[in-house]
Amino acid sequence: MARFNFYLIVGLLLGALLASLMADDSGYVLLRWRGWQLETSFWLAVGLGASLAVALVCLRGVFRSTFRMPMKLRHWFGLRSVRGAQRRADKGMTAFFEGRWDVAERALRKVPPSEAGTRLLPLYTAVAALRKGNYEQAKNMLNQVDRDWDTPGHLVSIVQAECHLATQEYAQAQQILDGLTGAEQALPRAKQLIAQLAHAQKAWAELIPMIADLRQHQQLPVTLIDQWECDAYSALFKDDAQPAQELLSLWRRAPLTQKGEGSAVWAGLVRCLVARGEWELLQKALMDRLSDHCDTVSLDAVHAFPEQQAVKLKKILRRWVDKECDGRCHAALAAIAAREGKTREAGELWQQAYSRAKRPQIGAQWSRWLRQQGDEAGAMQIEQESLRLLSELE
Repeated sequence: MARFNFYLIVGLLLGALLASLMADDSGYVLLRWRGWQLETSFWLAVGLGASLAVALVCLRGVFRSTFRMPMKLRHWFGLRSVRGAQRRADKGMTAFFEGRWDVAERALRKVPPSEAGTRLLPLYTAVAALRKGNYEQAKNMLNQVDRDWDTPGHLVSIVQAECHLATQEYAQAQQILDGLTGAEQALPRAKQLIAQLAHAQKAWAELIPMIADLRQHQQLPVTLIDQWECDAYSALFKDDAQPAQELLSLWRRAPLTQKGEGSAVWAGLVRCLVARGEWELLQKALMDRLSDHCDTVSLDAVHAFPEQQAVKLKKILRRWVDKECDGRCHAALAAIAAREGKTREAGELWQQAYSRAKRPQIGAQWSRWLRQQGDEAGAMQIEQESLRLLSELE
């Protein structure tokens, strides 16, 4: 409102000034051309000039209205071009999400830059070429996009890193991913590429903390994530440079998906501790494991303890005696009783273990114990029966 009042006052002042000039001096204008002569006042000449300008504008409108058909045709052809570009873009994007990379790359490449409608379209074209396996073409496209298009730089960097990963150029991929900001590295797609790079470089200690994010964002199939996690833990347990105490702590922090029945990660930890002779740590690990699971690896590990170091496991093993049916728990208790010098108890437990499941492994362990007790005939009988069971299994 204040601006309108200002313009109104300025207009009134200019109008008053113009009226005063016209009253003081009307001026004189003479136009002569080939015998024609026009004499008038200055202000009337200005009015005639303004009228002529208005007439020319109106005449231009009349001509445009008269010759409108060719302009409509040109506009129609231009509209057809835009629609064609849109159809090609839609076709390319549809093929992109369908996984038909060759169709997507061809369709998107035919869309002119001026009619793309989005600054991300050339990036999709490069990704389609990457998925198709044309890595060099994809790299060239990405360089052109980065140079000529106003595409977000971190998106181009992410696709470039994926391209280098596909060609196993891990150093270049690492350099690109390190160049991203903290917020950009926190993007789900960037986290996936960082995890893929860590797995490819066997950087297991770096990969393990990323597994939770991969599961949360569902960037990869669950089975693949589980396999990566298993590979990482298993590789660390085979690394002699890792301290045994640190490996036990790592196992305790492992997710439940790696602690189920028949866990390969648990088997790797047991093998590592047995090979290093870390009996105290193995005992602690078995106490934790046997509180939830009574698996073959844990029960077989009891037999590896020297002398009486497995005695502390007796109480927790007895919890599984009535629940197990394959005799392994009885066999583990029998081995502990034998090391304690409880001959009678050990003999009863070996007999119960073998009667529950006549396994060649348990038979071999019982026959060895019988021979140590001087019962050669009983040991021979159990061994013959174990050999017969082995032949039947074959």
